[in-house]
Amino acid sequence: MTPPSAWGVLAERLAATQRRVRSLESEPDRRNSFLPYTVERDSAYAEFEGSRLLMMSGYSYLGLAGDERVVAAAKSAVDTYGTGNHGVRALAGTIPLHEELEAEIARFAGREAAIAFGSGYAANVGTVGGLVGAGDTVFIDKYDHASIVDGCRLSGAEVTRFRHNDVEHLGRRLAASRTRGLRLVIVDSVYSMDGDIAPLPQLRRVCDEHDALLMVDEAHALGVIGASGGGIEDHFGGEVRVDVKLGTLSKAIPSMGGWVAGDQALIGHLRYAARPFLFSAALAPAQAAAALESLRILRAEPERVAHTQHESARLRDLLSAAGLRTAASETAVIPLIAGGDETAYDFATACRHEGVIALPVVTPAVPNDLARLRIAVTARHSKADIDFAAEAFLKAARTSAVLPS
Repeated sequence: MTPPSAWGVLAERLAATQRRVRSLESEPDRRNSFLPYTVERDSAYAEFEGSRLLMMSGYSYLGLAGDERVVAAAKSAVDTYGTGNHGVRALAGTIPLHEELEAEIARFAGREAAIAFGSGYAANVGTVGGLVGAGDTVFIDKYDHASIVDGCRLSGAEVTRFRHNDVEHLGRRLAASRTRGLRLVIVDSVYSMDGDIAPLPQLRRVCDEHDALLMVDEAHALGVIGASGGGIEDHFGGEVRVDVKLGTLSKAIPSMGGWVAGDQALIGHLRYAARPFLFSAALAPAQAAAALESLRILRAEPERVAHTQHESARLRDLLSAAGLRTAASETAVIPLIAGGDETAYDFATACRHEGVIALPVVTPAVPNDLARLRIAVTARHSKADIDFAAEAFLKAARTSAVLPS
């Protein structure tokens, strides 16, 4: 039998993607992915096709994306350094702003040093690959972010999954492991699809019992949980520490990039061992400056964190009381469970007709029959915005049969 041509195999894969998209976005009005919203700098609203809509699916948890101080810092960096750097950090790419940013990250994280990557994805892939390899074993939560999963696969280490937030299952997995190399447990602080928090004290205990290191991704936790927005250690009172602390600069911090914080030896090792850092162009000056200024504002204005925490709890209570399923959310990330993929798209479309942007997340990003709208509360959302959003969600849920009419 003649094997299929390479182009024939690729053509079928491309066609499968097109069929998948058409099944969900069969009508122009039902389109919800990759839409070009124009977000207002000074509010929680965005413009789309002539309509002003409340943005409820953005990540700017601290409401700093359009802050004049952050914008001014980015402009000043461009005036001083230009729009890009001259290469990778190890060669001509490092500028003083990078060192200032890394010092501020380390200060905020309560660590000796930090390293800044070009993206949060690169930070996870690079850090995992820089720490483990053949002969080592990584233990990852079933709901860990794709960047963690990909980093583990690329590292060459053995990968063992445990049930979501199930510390007892993790303990059994660790006990059954026969690796002679490094054991590394990796979790998210706040899970981006359910909005729940990792049980840090119990994770720390089981890692210590089985001689494993603990790495935590703070992507959706920095600026979101803890009294000062410091993340998961802050959330649990500062008494439990993680071994490798990692996060992003593109959510609560309105820039681009990722970071890792730890002791000098760890960060020194990653500068040479993390391939996405060593072989990627340096973080652009405007991005570094915007991130630096945002971290300084976060330290100076903890009331932004308090507002987001209060209003997200209030919105979750309003929606749950009316019958909407919000999974295990306990943070600013609130999933609205719709069920099937098509129902989630109908729900999102109905929300847009009610004046709210709430975008669908469908399989395979979430399990079958747990498609949802993934919404997030930010410091830009006023009490009136939250009241409006709650009413819009409930109307749209009835229109799309997520709730009985």
